[in-house]
Amino acid sequence: MLGVQLLGNEKVTVKEYPEPILTYKNDLLIQVKASGLCGSEMHGYRSPTPHTSNGGHEVAGEVIDAGRSTKFEVGDRVGVHAVWGCGDCRWCGVGKYTYCNNRTGRDLGTHVERFAAPDHVCLKLPEDIPFDVGVLLTGDGCGVPYHVSQRLNTKGGDFVCVLGAGPVGLGNTIVQSFLGAEVIAIDINDYRLSLAKAAGAAHTINSKDTDPLAAITEITHGMLVDKCIEAAGRPETLKLAFTLVGVAGIIMCVGEQGDLPISPSRDLIRKDITLMGSWFYHYSEYPAMLDLYRRGLPIGRMITDHFPLVEAQTAFSKFANGQAGKVMLEP
Repeated sequence: MLGVQLLGNEKVTVKEYPEPILTYKNDLLIQVKASGLCGSEMHGYRSPTPHTSNGGHEVAGEVIDAGRSTKFEVGDRVGVHAVWGCGDCRWCGVGKYTYCNNRTGRDLGTHVERFAAPDHVCLKLPEDIPFDVGVLLTGDGCGVPYHVSQRLNTKGGDFVCVLGAGPVGLGNTIVQSFLGAEVIAIDINDYRLSLAKAAGAAHTINSKDTDPLAAITEITHGMLVDKCIEAAGRPETLKLAFTLVGVAGIIMCVGEQGDLPISPSRDLIRKDITLMGSWFYHYSEYPAMLDLYRRGLPIGRMITDHFPLVEAQTAFSKFANGQAGKVMLEP
């Protein structure tokens, strides 16, 4: 079975791996049809240390062995929730795997020809959902921004600033715009800002060329933004969020990052600011995302490239250089 290995120092290879084994009674063997590249994989891609396999975790495919599962059959089309709850606790019982204290996963990434996963983390893809869109609906692409939207309770007319126009930022731009927000996307990459514009952003700002505070002050007539989504995972952009959000506004942290000093009095209390975090999405939210897509949510706009699995090096290079939105590998 062919699969991608991250060699470190921005090098990848496609090599032979052993066939997956159905270890548990509810395991499914899935023939991968599409897997998406994620910004979180760039750490392993750029690391000087080789990865044992790859960091892929957004995948859709077809069940080719249902094992002893009673939920799925051979031929079913599925996506896979990347956070694997234990399946037995109270949180798993209500489809909130990210809250499970015994959540887990497997070492082999999803940039492979075949992949095994327990049936309780799989989500059925209807026939009208293309596999690449299925990757988004069951993975980071739509799941992360949808969960953010539920936490933010976005309403029509809100000014929402999205800091970072990578795939996570693009997804948030699409969802927030669809919900009626006036989205302002900020990045330093003109190509990705053009993707944000096509994804529904009402305004785009290149912060290398334009002072974001001055621009947003003009756009919002001095009120600043109602909500600010930090999707770049950089301390400087999170610090910027505190200057761009207006009184009684909300800052949502989505991009993973290290420690950042804040002043509760200056940054939060005196402006009634709410600082929140949001991680991935709940398994139980999938039906609502599917409904949104069928009602017209253009989440597929974030996909810019499809590559065969054997061209993984080209795919990773293009993505890492900021010249792509969401990139799909297709065995």
